[in-house]
Amino acid sequence: MKTIITDKTLLSGVLFLAIGTSFWIAAQDYAFGTLRRMGPGFFPSYLGAILAIIGLLMVVQTLIRKRHEAIPPLFLRPLLFLTAGILAFAALIDRAGLIAACLAAVLLSSQASRDTRLLESLVVAILMATFSVIVFIVLLGLPFRMWVI
Repeated sequence: MKTIITDKTLLSGVLFLAIGTSFWIAAQDYAFGTLRRMGPGFFPSYLGAILAIIGLLMVVQTLIRKRHEAIPPLFLRPLLFLTAGILAFAALIDRAGLIAACLAAVLLSSQASRDTRLLESLVVAILMATFSVIVFIVLLGLPFRMWVI
């Protein structure tokens, strides 16, 4: 039997409760508005309250339960490469353009698994970059630079 302190549902609930409460508190500085004329604080207030309630329910559920599930081990490789892919996209989208950002994000993220082959990753990266250019630049007309040389 695992201890309640390391229960994954309890810790998830506490995280939801903290994030939801933080959003709700931060949203109190903005005008709330009404259902017909929502102010800038309306959505974050409700979203924060809903997250906090979900978190509270998860904490209560954990306290009622008899058996507790421990947090699974943390795998660093996927965590690092997926985070690096997101950060690379964010860093490159303005500086190098949509194509380079997509290529970097997919190629870095694909390294999260040891089973991924480079050729497969390149094909997926090129398809993703092509798809992104077609959807976001051509069809939607968003002001992304395609490629910066």
